[in-house]
Amino acid sequence: MQEEKSWVYTLILGVCMLLCLLLIGRMLLGHPGENSPAQTEPETDGQEDIQMGIEVGEQELSAMIAQALPFQTGELALHIGADQTVSISATVRKKDMENSGLIPGSLRTALLFLPDHCMVYGTWLVELQGGSVILQCQEAKIADITLPDEITNLLSEQLGAAINHILQQQKISPDSLQWEDGILTILP
Repeated sequence: MQEEKSWVYTLILGVCMLLCLLLIGRMLLGHPGENSPAQTEPETDGQEDIQMGIEVGEQELSAMIAQALPFQTGELALHIGADQTVSISATVRKKDMENSGLIPGSLRTALLFLPDHCMVYGTWLVELQGGSVILQCQEAKIADITLPDEITNLLSEQLGAAINHILQQQKISPDSLQWEDGILTILP
């Protein structure tokens, strides 16, 4: 009897979590609800058919990145730079990285020498190619040790694929990006 209740509660929790993630993703990518004043107010500046860009702040992008990472993080901090870079720092557990599948077999031994919780830092240059977001790692460190290219390339691909997937779900095909310190504007 107890196992049946546990299964039902887990199912309900899973459905609620998926709905919340969908609503948060919709909100983060600039799709206001049906009752939003932005949709009901007429344009007053006389310009028609101008598509406004979608502004993504550091908190919104941080939430997207946290979902895209193949492991759990703590204390995730993100900075959007005007120089077309995104810098991320977070604390991660060694156990979560081992289970992520991100670390190839040849480097798993190196994980043994890391502390249980360590700081991860990375900076990526963000570009658009054919309507898709491409990430190029400029620097990545874990516990002040520079990560090899095979790990940074794999992580860059996973993060880029996750961001492109979210954009596709929202039917957004970016043509260009505008950068300011703290804000990234996606122009369709």
